Parts: sequence; structure tokens; C-alpha cells
Amino acid sequence: MLARTPPGGRAPGLAIADPAAAPVQAGLARRLFLRVFPVVAGVVLVTQLTVAWVSYSDQLRAQSERARLLAQLTASAVARPVWNLDDSVYRPQIESLALDSAFLGVRLLDDMGKPMLVHGQPDQSDAGVIRVSAELRVDSAPRPVGRLELVLSTAQLRDSAIRQVAIAVAAVLVLVLVFTVTLQAAVRRRAVLPLRRLLAAMREVEHKRWTTVETEAGAGDEIGAVSTAFNRMVEGLRSGDEAKQLLTELEAAHQRLGAANRLVLESINYARRIQASMLPDERVLLPAIADVATLWQPLHTVGGDYFWVDQSGGRSVLLVVDCTGHGVPGAFMTLVVAAALDRALGERGLDSPAAILVALDAMVRSRLRQNGRGASSDDGLDCAICVWDRPRRRMLFAGAGLPLLHTDAAGAMQLVKGGRHGLGYRSVMPEPSSFVDVEIAVAPGMAFYLCTDGVSDQMGGSPRRLLGRKRLAGLLQAGQGLSMTAQMDRLEQALAGYRGPEPLRDDMTAIGFIPLATPNGPENS
Repeated sequence: MLARTPPGGRAPGLAIADPAAAPVQAGLARRLFLRVFPVVAGVVLVTQLTVAWVSYSDQLRAQSERARLLAQLTASAVARPVWNLDDSVYRPQIESLALDSAFLGVRLLDDMGKPMLVHGQPDQSDAGVIRVSAELRVDSAPRPVGRLELVLSTAQLRDSAIRQVAIAVAAVLVLVLVFTVTLQAAVRRRAVLPLRRLLAAMREVEHKRWTTVETEAGAGDEIGAVSTAFNRMVEGLRSGDEAKQLLTELEAAHQRLGAANRLVLESINYARRIQASMLPDERVLLPAIADVATLWQPLHTVGGDYFWVDQSGGRSVLLVVDCTGHGVPGAFMTLVVAAALDRALGERGLDSPAAILVALDAMVRSRLRQNGRGASSDDGLDCAICVWDRPRRRMLFAGAGLPLLHTDAAGAMQLVKGGRHGLGYRSVMPEPSSFVDVEIAVAPGMAFYLCTDGVSDQMGGSPRRLLGRKRLAGLLQAGQGLSMTAQMDRLEQALAGYRGPEPLRDDMTAIGFIPLATPNGPENS
């Protein structure tokens, strides 16, 4: 439908015969049909043929098993009568095999291989038969007293397979008809009629009659986009000055956009420096930790992963946090978590990982106002905490959605799972009993690793799949013997190699450390 014709032009509702409409419709329908139908028809045909072949193969195996079972049962039944040469007993049983719908023939041979009884046509050379044989054995006889040969036809199976193939061909033919009719109707409604209106408007514009095209409400396809662009072009052609003004404004907007983009990048880069400055220095742990290193790699310039280390007396606290979201939203969440951690560790002096998790859950929920049903947000975090008690040579661990990986005294890698629930979420209200301290006796040289899900959720490899915690444990196991800094560098390179061309999917944070497991003095290596 045409609209908005200026004075002096044609009236709205212009209807122009379009000789090109039929070729357009036929061309589009034919091209779409030739491109799409062979794929659809091929898939349907191959699927039906595969089903027919699998069904035929299964039925053939079943009939072969049935033939062997019939031969064995019959051989067992007639062995004694054959041994006694009792023709009146074994002949009816042999001939009863002909009652099978697939029966072709049966031959009973004595122990010298000479025929004793032949029923039907067992000598057919047709390839479509099943031949089985069974020995006739009698307990008192030192060797078989004869052999039974049974021949069954597979003609019924072939006929069934041919019927399935015929059904497949018929399905493809029906698909051709339905697909063609549907394609013609869809192309006419969605493409040909809008193009016809667009072509008529173009001919009007050729005569300097600035006619625009009215698009369907809610049309978001390419033709709707072309129609919108055409209307903008007509409006631009209406006045050369307006077109120049539009170009000038576009260039100015581009310059403003570039300046705004630079400002945003500068702000985010500065935010990264701020976020990085909030991360602690691992060297504060050196009085109680033999070796420690971290890997912190946000998905964007800033991220929602965070780690913290703290040393107070004989207590060392190490934790990693995976907050909701990436980029700037995730970074803001780390500020909330950092403030909550400062209160839990500094003001309250908590030294139980489970107690720290409970306190974090309550404080994050309170700061985000997610305590009640009326809260509009549902954000939170996953967390894993280790508290190293050097005087007692024990490691306490508790997790909320994140695990602990560590080597044991024999050097094998072990996985300790954390609680299933995250912290702070309005929709998840874990009980304090959900978080439990896991105590690990520490021997010299044992290594511990805390990682966010972004480390194990790498997508790559061949075949393409998630890295997973098991393969992550293998990567960490392969780096044993190196310094923690070298292990973190090696882990980062191994993860990049595993991803290959796949992009990074999440923020990544990992802490690796080796506690000093001796009560006094440095670790003995």
C-alpha cells in the first residue's frame, strides 16, 4: 500500500500493474525450492532408508537366531530316535518344521554324512536364504550320530524392506507437494507482495513523484528494513539540503561516538587499575606459605572474579569469589563482596571457612536488599575458602558452589566439593548447616588450588567440549614440581591451547599455594 503522495502527485492507494511480479515470485520460489528442498528431501530419504536397513538387519539377525534355535531344538528332539533308527518318531518332527512360514527345506544326515531324510528344497542356491546346521548328539554315543541342516527364506524380510523404501519415496513425494505449496504461499505473502509495492513506488520516484512505502506493523525482516531504508532515501532526495544536513549530522555523531568510546575505554581501563589495586599482595602469606601464585584474568577489562589472602598470627586465609555477571556489573559486585569480607575477617575475626560463608551470605544479601520477596534483583556469588592453621598443620576448607583441588601425601590430585548453594541470592536461602568445614591434614609438599568456574569451563579441544574439573586436575598434576608462578603460567598457556580459536567465556581466577607444613622454620624440601 502506498501513502503520503505530495500535492500534484498521484492519490494514495496507487495500483500499478506489475509484469515483473510473476517472474519475481517464480524466481524466488524456484531458488528457495532448489536450495532448501534437496537438503530436506535428502535428510528424510536417507533417514527412511537407514531405518529400513537397520530394521532389515535386525530382523535378519533375529531370523538367523530363530533358525539356529529351531535347528538345535529339533536336533535335540530327534537325536535319540535317529540313534535308534526310529523313522516313525523323527520323521514327523522333522517334517513339522515346514509349518514355519519361512521354511524352504531340511536335510537329516547320518554320522557318515549320507542323507537320511530330505524334506522341501534344502539345496536352493538363492543368496536370500539362511542355512544353519546342528549336530545330533546322544549321551551314550562317543561322537555325533548325525547332523540336521535347516534352510529358511529371507524373502519376507526383503519384501518388508522394499515396502519401507517405497514408504520413504512416497514420503519424499508428499514432502515435495507440501513444501512447494507452502513455499509459494510464504514467498508471495512475505516477499512478492512487499516487493511489488516497493517496485511500484520506485517507478513513481523515477518520475520525481516522492512516494513512500508503508510497511507492515511489526515487520522486522530484510524486506521491511529495505522498505524503511527506501523511505529514508525518498525523504533524503526530497531536499538536497536535508541530505547534506543529514550527512553533516552523521559525521558529527560519528565523532561524538568516537570521543564517547574513548572516554568509556579510558574509564574502564582506570576502573581495572582500581580493581587490580584492591587485590591483595600474595607475599603477606610468606611467613606461613612456602609458595603462592595467582591467575586473575577478567573476561573483559574488569570482571566479577575476586580473590583475597590474609595473614593474622598463625592463621592464613585464602579465598576466591565468582560474582554474578561480567564486566562493569561484575566489578561492582566485587566491591560489595570486598566490603563484606573486610567486616567478616577484620571486625568479626572469623576463622572458620563455614562461618565466613554464612557471614558473607547474610551481609551480601543485606547490602543488595535481597532479604525479602519485594527485592528486584537476584544477584550473588560462589566462593571457596581455605584457612591454613600452621601450628596444628591442618587446612580447613568450605565452599559455596566452588571446590578445592589439592595433592595428597603421595602426590595424587584430590577434589573436595563445596556446598551446592551460592551466597546472597534472593531465590536461594541456604541454611547455615549447608556449609561445613572440611579438615585436611597437611604433609610437606602438598599443593592446594582454588579456582572459579571460568577456569574449568573452557570450551575447546577435539571433539569440542568443556574442559571440566577432571581435565583441570590433570593439567595441575602435570605441573607438579614447578614453582607456583611457573605452574600458573603453564596453566594459563594450557588453557589457551585447549581453547584454540574459541573465545574466553568467563572471568578466570585461580590461587595455587604450598603451605609450610613444619611447625617452625622454612619448609624442608
